[in-house]
Amino acid sequence: MAKDSRGGIGRTSRRVLAEIDSRLAQLHEQLATHEELLAERDRLRRARATLTGESPIGRISREHVASYLSEHPGARPGEIAKALGVASGTVSAHLLRGKRTRFVSRDGEWFLREESKRGRR
Repeated sequence: MAKDSRGGIGRTSRRVLAEIDSRLAQLHEQLATHEELLAERDRLRRARATLTGESPIGRISREHVASYLSEHPGARPGEIAKALGVASGTVSAHLLRGKRTRFVSRDGEWFLREESKRGRR
């Protein structure tokens, strides 16, 4: 920060800071309505998830994916995503992270590893 000869903030810096603070205040006011909308969206997603049994707010764990694959071996990421109500990228990320330990892929279809099945019983 630019300081004057006494170690304080210079006049130009104070003016720039005032402009920044003013703009931040404006943005805060403008974003307040968006925050309210985002909060309402999250409340509605949670309510929907409660009624349908889906994962709330599009978040799932690797356990959700494993559970689905235990009932639907050979499923593809898009199918899993649709069933769990999330983006296919979310499912793919879980599958890839667990590829060496929990999941195995054959020709684009995904399965639980045998070791994983035995360990979960």
